[in-house]
Amino acid sequence: MHQPELEEALTTIARTQQAVRRAVLRWTLAPSLAAWGLVWLIGFPASLLLAGDALTLLWIGLVALGLAVSFGTQFLTARRLRSPQGRRLGLSWAVASGYLGLWASLLFPRDPELASFVLVTAIMAGYVLYGIWITPFMAILGLFVTAVAVVGHLLGPAPYALLVGLLGGSALIAGGLRVWWSSRDDAR
Repeated sequence: MHQPELEEALTTIARTQQAVRRAVLRWTLAPSLAAWGLVWLIGFPASLLLAGDALTLLWIGLVALGLAVSFGTQFLTARRLRSPQGRRLGLSWAVASGYLGLWASLLFPRDPELASFVLVTAIMAGYVLYGIWITPFMAILGLFVTAVAVVGHLLGPAPYALLVGLLGGSALIAGGLRVWWSSRDDAR
């Protein structure tokens, strides 16, 4: 192969990799962000209105929805597109989810507000790491929601629930829409 042909082939490979990456983000990350944003938008403010079993059942249903969308889209995409990086990323989130479940089971009975703060910021740490490896936008989103959570936590339980629910949830939904629309040209 001559130099111009080699350069053209490498350019084609790079474009194809970018198109695949954007398609994967469109069909996995975008729905997950939007689903979790909806979960937060409903769940956190509802925590100010509901208590006891009603609140527990609401959160169980909302978290089940978020997990179903997140792992469902990952599973469907993984069946069509196999990549060692994607597999490791999925397993990393599965491990993180297990640890988050462990922390929640230990912290919520003792201090629900602190438990929520720890879980939200731990998830956002995952977003920042995802942003470092995959797309910088996720790091920005993770840092923004972390800042919202810290300010809310410092202001108290009610402001925390409102800020994380309304600002954090809306940011996740907006992030999902941004990922969806920014990758639409490559998905066609």
